[in-house]
Amino acid sequence: MKNLINYLAMTIMLLPGSIFTSRAQCTFTAVKSGNFYDPTTWSVSGSRCTSSVPVSNSDVAIVINGFGVVLNGDYAVAKNGSISLLGGGSLIGGANLTLGDGSGGPTDTRLMVGAGSTLRVAQLTVDKGNVMVMAQGTAPTPTLLSTDCNLVLVNSDITDNSRVIINGSIDLTKGGANNTLCGTGSVRIGGCVFGNNGATQKLANNCASALITVCARGTTSGCPGPLDATNNSEQECQSLVVCTGPLPVELALFTATVTGRQGVALHWVTASEKNSKEFVIERSADSKTFNALRAVAAAGNTQSRTTYDQTDEQPLFGTSYYRLRLVDADGTTAYSPVQVVRLGSPNAEGLAVYPASQARQWVVSTSLPAEVLATGPATVRVFDALGRSLPMACTPETGQTGRWLLDLRALPTGIYIVRLVSAAGSFSQRIAQ
Repeated sequence: MKNLINYLAMTIMLLPGSIFTSRAQCTFTAVKSGNFYDPTTWSVSGSRCTSSVPVSNSDVAIVINGFGVVLNGDYAVAKNGSISLLGGGSLIGGANLTLGDGSGGPTDTRLMVGAGSTLRVAQLTVDKGNVMVMAQGTAPTPTLLSTDCNLVLVNSDITDNSRVIINGSIDLTKGGANNTLCGTGSVRIGGCVFGNNGATQKLANNCASALITVCARGTTSGCPGPLDATNNSEQECQSLVVCTGPLPVELALFTATVTGRQGVALHWVTASEKNSKEFVIERSADSKTFNALRAVAAAGNTQSRTTYDQTDEQPLFGTSYYRLRLVDADGTTAYSPVQVVRLGSPNAEGLAVYPASQARQWVVSTSLPAEVLATGPATVRVFDALGRSLPMACTPETGQTGRWLLDLRALPTGIYIVRLVSAAGSFSQRIAQ
């Protein structure tokens, strides 16, 4: 009964044209396509606004209506915050999205993917949140929610009336049996479902509406395992209903190799293909944010081995990561394993970090070309010994291309990692202060 009431309440809130906002709440409305953390992407309204871009772990309302916004950094929606994708709008990127902070009820923090709209992120974590994937309706394109890796559910509700594609696994280990996945749509899981002791079965049994069609391949595709498994049964990969029919593409081999001419040769072989459309070659400097290099037409339908060869003639300096996005005729995607290549000496000209004139301030320097630094543009990030990103002030030095002043006076004594992320690659150096 509780879930039926929640479902009816959400249905009323999600009538066409409705969005999750209130007068006092700070609202960010996209006014053009662009990067998520670019102030020019947004129009800001509301008496509680304190920033020109959405701040992670805040309760702001985000509305993207008809525009394409790139999630170019991890973002977390706090209790009472929301994201509404409307009118064919999209939020796509290689970063992680977290909905809810574990407080309040599952309807306090909300994500709506409206008719014909798209959400695609690296990993989606829903921690006491509510997700609604609307039916396609009259929209020319399907409504789609997809992840490159896992969907983590913690005491949360998802209503899917269209399509959800999880290229990793569904992880229920932190939320036990207190999750629902309901609606009239379909869920396709590249991996499996973690979280036994009744959690897997109750995921569907908790539904107050019709059970959606769920299928799982049963392989984790290189994505993380369960976050909070406390016994062997929770670590088991539950397959639910095995997906019927053959895989659209059976990838037999994928390699990335540095050539003698300082290019990267990409070679892959498929054992068979069914309704395959294309392969999109994607590259990353940090193994998290991948950018498309080019699309290669697929064979379509064949039971024979097919060989593909492409060359990245302008590879990144240092370490880079390659993968294939496999796209079939109906838009379903899957990903190949990631291949790592290293071009040149990683820190030959990538990064130097040394003490500045004042204590606990550091100079960050690189001799990468100015045009490389301008692409992106290059950014300097700081991580603690556990790999957690720290929001520290890093100021470009006036008239000194490729030099920044990093102020770490607010940090305690310890070990830190300074990382330069650029179009030429990602370069890191460990420092102690």
